[in-house]
Amino acid sequence: MSAPVPDTPVIPVLPPSIDKPTQRRRRGAAQDELREQIRLAVKTQHNLGGYGAVTMRGVAQAVGISAMSLYRYFPNKSAMLESIWAEALEASLQSAIQGSAAASEPWARLRQLYEAYANFWLTHPDDFKLVFDPCNEVSANFLASGPAAGFRQQYESMIDTCLGEGIGLAQRQQCHDLCRLKIVGFLFTTVGLATKPATPVAALLQLTLDDIEQQLMRIKNGR
Repeated sequence: MSAPVPDTPVIPVLPPSIDKPTQRRRRGAAQDELREQIRLAVKTQHNLGGYGAVTMRGVAQAVGISAMSLYRYFPNKSAMLESIWAEALEASLQSAIQGSAAASEPWARLRQLYEAYANFWLTHPDDFKLVFDPCNEVSANFLASGPAAGFRQQYESMIDTCLGEGIGLAQRQQCHDLCRLKIVGFLFTTVGLATKPATPVAALLQLTLDDIEQQLMRIKNGR
């Protein structure tokens, strides 16, 4: 008869650990805080030396993480900058849409769209300089989709509505380009340049919007 087998202690199998909601929130909050620190570090470096001054190593040092840790968030400098540009562009787009939502008449809606868009960048000058830096190396895919294209689609659609029927495609495109030059030119003059115009900015913005409306009206009326 074989010897009795000693009892084998039973080790309970525990279910996989699940983060508590508070733990998940804390982790998410920490990631959001790090992302904000990265954004501020990029803006600081850009303010000091423009596009060329922004480096992955410099940003990592500024926020107190290793360069390899930063690469876990962004594969390269372009991806990091495009992510930050997209956030600013999306914020400017939403500000413009909200600013024009109350207007029911097409001309008023177009004017308010441009006014809200310009006022957003006037109150976020560092973001404007970061996004609209002429030295930025921007991919074609970034420009063709997402927030980078969102505002353009909004104002082109509104311009077409204001012009109505009877305006050819080539002339419509000229109108789109003309309005873009005027509003971006206004912003470069008031925000992007070190020398500021003598006319108060608020008054200059209204003059710019008047000029856009008058130019479009002349084209609509065939003059």
